[in-house]
Order: sequence, then C-alpha cells, then structure tokens
Amino acid sequence: MKKIILVIAAIIEIFTLKAWFACESFTDIFHFSSVNLLYQMEAYINPFIGTPIWFVRLFHNKFVEISIDFLRFYLQFWDVRFGSVWFSFIGYFGILAGFYYIILNKKKKNYHWLTLFILMILPCFEIIFEPVISIPLKSLYLWFPFILFSLYGIYQFLTHGSEKKRLVIVLILLILSFVSIFFISSEFSRYCVIFPAIWKKMIQQ
Repeated sequence: MKKIILVIAAIIEIFTLKAWFACESFTDIFHFSSVNLLYQMEAYINPFIGTPIWFVRLFHNKFVEISIDFLRFYLQFWDVRFGSVWFSFIGYFGILAGFYYIILNKKKKNYHWLTLFILMILPCFEIIFEPVISIPLKSLYLWFPFILFSLYGIYQFLTHGSEKKRLVIVLILLILSFVSIFFISSEFSRYCVIFPAIWKKMIQQ
C-alpha cells in the first residue's frame, strides 16, 4: 500500500510541475509581493535594470539591505503558499516530514547531514545567480531533489505511528493536490511570468 501511495504522490507532483511549464520565469524570485524591491530599484536606477538585486545592493555598499533581501527571498522559497503550488500539497508536506524525521533521528549518518545541507543551499543558487533558464531546467535543481526527499518524508510518515490515521491524512493531501492541479493556473500571476501566447489562450478561454 505504501508503494502505491508513493507512486500516486510522484505522479501528482509530476503533473503539478508540468503545469508550471506554462511559465517563462519566476516573479521576484519565487513570488510577487507588494514590497517588490526589484521593481523599486528599476524605477530609479536605470543602468542596473535586469541586474540581480543583491549585486545592485553590493555596488551601493548596502550590506544590511543585501542581508534583508537575501533572507526575504530565501524565506519566500519555503513559504507554504509557494511550496504548496510548486511542489503540490502532498509534496510540500513530504518535505516537511522528511526534515522532521531526519532532525529527530538520534542516529544521523553523514548522508543525512549532507542531504539537509544540499536542500538548504539549493535555493541560494537561484537567489544569488538568478540563472536565465527555462522553468523545466530550473526544476532539475529546485524541484527534483526536493520531490525525491518528499517521497522519503511521506514514507517515513506512513511507517511511524498509527497507520490508519496517517493513511487518511496522506489520502486527503493526495486528493487536495490532485484537485489543485486544475486550479493552479489561477495562482500563476503571483509566482511566475506566463508565456505571452499561453496567457492569451488563458484569457480567451
């Protein structure tokens, strides 16, 4: 039964990612907010338009702002609003469960620490370098490793405690994740820039 659930979860997570292929890029690194400093900087520093905001801050010797911006962007990646759409509800839950069971594991191995380190550092690559590549390519380092980890977390969750109660919780999350696939496009404007041709089709529909 556990294997079947993991396969279903993986399929749902893959279809969730596929919906993101309608996006050209992320907005304001992971999601748009009213305190979008990138747009503010573009408004009055024309020579730096399109330049990563941390570089602009560094150029102007504003190290405090660099730290604040970096922390804000980093926390946006782990924000449940973004995670539940990027990874799906079941995927985001699995990631949290994976962290929970590794942290509580009293017999942690080196590979446990290495896994945690890699997962914590991967969002930094996107924030610091802002690579101009497609969402499918970004998913290789911002989605795939986390999904593998989420499947580990789901498995750990199902193998500890009351099996029936945990099975019900996972099934509810699977249903929510499946249903959300059909409504995910309504959330895109907050998190990504949709390709113009696809956006036009969505408006016509």
